[in-house]
Amino acid sequence: MNIPQIPLDFNALIPEITITAFASIIFLLSLLKINKSLLVWTSVIFLICLIPLIPVFEGKAFGEFFLNDFLAIYLKITVLLGTVISLLLLGSYIKSRLILLKESIALILFASLGMMLLISARELISFFVSLELMSLSLYALVALRKYDKRANEAAIKYFMLGGLSTVIMLFGISLLYGATKSTDFIFIVEAVSKNSELSLAGLSLFIVGFCFKIALIPFHMWSPDVYEGAPTPVTAFISTVPKVAVFGAFGRILIEIFQNYHIQWSSFLIVLAVITIIIGNLLALPQKNIKRMLAYSSIAHAGYIVLGLIAGTQEGFNSVVTYMLVYTLMNIGAFTVVIALNEEDIENYKGLHKFHPVFALSMLIFMFSLTGVPPTAGFIVKFNIFLQAIKAGFTWLVIIAVLFTVVSAYYYLRVVMYMYMKEPIKSPNSFNHRELEIAIMFCALGVLILGILPIYLI
Repeated sequence: MNIPQIPLDFNALIPEITITAFASIIFLLSLLKINKSLLVWTSVIFLICLIPLIPVFEGKAFGEFFLNDFLAIYLKITVLLGTVISLLLLGSYIKSRLILLKESIALILFASLGMMLLISARELISFFVSLELMSLSLYALVALRKYDKRANEAAIKYFMLGGLSTVIMLFGISLLYGATKSTDFIFIVEAVSKNSELSLAGLSLFIVGFCFKIALIPFHMWSPDVYEGAPTPVTAFISTVPKVAVFGAFGRILIEIFQNYHIQWSSFLIVLAVITIIIGNLLALPQKNIKRMLAYSSIAHAGYIVLGLIAGTQEGFNSVVTYMLVYTLMNIGAFTVVIALNEEDIENYKGLHKFHPVFALSMLIFMFSLTGVPPTAGFIVKFNIFLQAIKAGFTWLVIIAVLFTVVSAYYYLRVVMYMYMKEPIKSPNSFNHRELEIAIMFCALGVLILGILPIYLI
């Protein structure tokens, strides 16, 4: 029997290999009595040095099984930026003695490694393994505070429902393999039309698994409890960075492999997008815990992002990719302010500008951007994704999205109103750490600069 020879070209995989080695070293060092802040800053500096090197390793590895093209590079840089900011938040938490486990640094690095591999995977088995590397690391991160009942409950829910979605997705993969006799994306594209019924059945289960990962309604049950129960730096990380990888991988599969079945899968996603946008925004309205409010708002944003995939064009997918960059900055930025203030009750944000004017101004920028108010970057990317949906003929869907964007302004701008138009109840017990200041400044400037000069967004 002739076994096909796969060229073992590792050049495109060098960033992932480097992160694997570094994360393993950090994990081993965490067993020693080494200052946790030193490990955080070492990891941050390593990732900052790695980011400009990502474009250097453009190309393929293992034949066509691993692709590092322009879109993959853009998504990986977004993932690494989100990871850097999350590590800074983790460092501030460690200083405040709210998280004592040094293994959390290695877990974040391994989760990011899984995301980078997921983005470039062009074969179903490596795709699934990458997704599980990311997911298992996230489950452990949620349970970092093992003596916290809320964290334990959140981790158990996340693990159980995540395991269920994994089983469904794996069944979908098996059906795709049965229909096409291959796990290679290139061969699947060529063979999918030969057994369209079985392929569509596999795709349906595949989509259900993805909908859990991005928390589309009705597959969102885990997210509010997990976001509220997890340590806030972990919540900031989970609510943004994994979605960059999942949307990137999800979009490429739908648009590159199942483009000929756009009508079938877009019909399913349209229903989920409408339900997600409506219910996500309505459930966010009465929330008094800001982490829970941001959890439901992130569900609504997932609905907006899906509009770019529903368009079914490369331009629509590009709008999703740029949206994820801005979403990462503005959502992590909002969580950074929550960490800095050490306050989850929205009522306690009243009169914040009198005690912490910089934090209040930063939160204003993030709330405006999440709403989609110009000249923030949130307006640019939301306008772009709506425009692509209109070009694809989904004007009615955009009208619904715009109406509920107006609804979202109520709960986002309520925070701004409390900070600037209400008398203070008390001064928040804030954490003024260098890591938080750097993270807030980077996110706020990024949202403003990309909004005023959107050269990387259009």
